[in-house]
Amino acid sequence: PIYWLGKDTLRVSAKLFAENRRRLCQELRAGSAPPRAVVLLQGGEQKQRYCTDTDQLFRQESFFHWMFGVIESDCFGAVEVQTGKSVLFVPKLPESYATWMG
Repeated sequence: PIYWLGKDTLRVSAKLFAENRRRLCQELRAGSAPPRAVVLLQGGEQKQRYCTDTDQLFRQESFFHWMFGVIESDCFGAVEVQTGKSVLFVPKLPESYATWMG
């Protein structure tokens, strides 16, 4: 799999994000992370303009993107430091989302 934003952008292997998580865990273990340590990151939140139905332009939180390569809003990610296992939590959107957002 690749991370790609379309024409005139670079294609980045999804392996890069796995490697970033691996390097983070390696550094944390070397720095004497406590047993069973978990890194939990919150991705960027989608915000609306002045309580209307107009969304502000969304930008993903940089560290979250570095670790997971995700550009969707309102996600969380966790990485178990000892094993490097990672989990991405994606919000469940209501069916009406497809009607309004496409």
